[in-house]
Amino acid sequence: MKTLSLETDHKIKLPLDRVKALGLKSGVVLEKTNDGILIRPYTAQTWDEVYAEKLKMGTPSALDLSEVSGDDLIF
Repeated sequence: MKTLSLETDHKIKLPLDRVKALGLKSGVVLEKTNDGILIRPYTAQTWDEVYAEKLKMGTPSALDLSEVSGDDLIF
């Protein structure tokens, strides 16, 4: 088992051979477990992937603009 020290700003420096072996590219996810901290690779998502699970908006209803004047607009 290899131990690593925390730097003053709580960063962990992983040896380059471990980084390559784990396939780490953009970042990691830290997961707290009963045994300690588990470090998992993180893969960046595209905006399409981020919004794929968002709720779709329904059709907008008609807006009642009878009480809106030119003074209500912000430029």
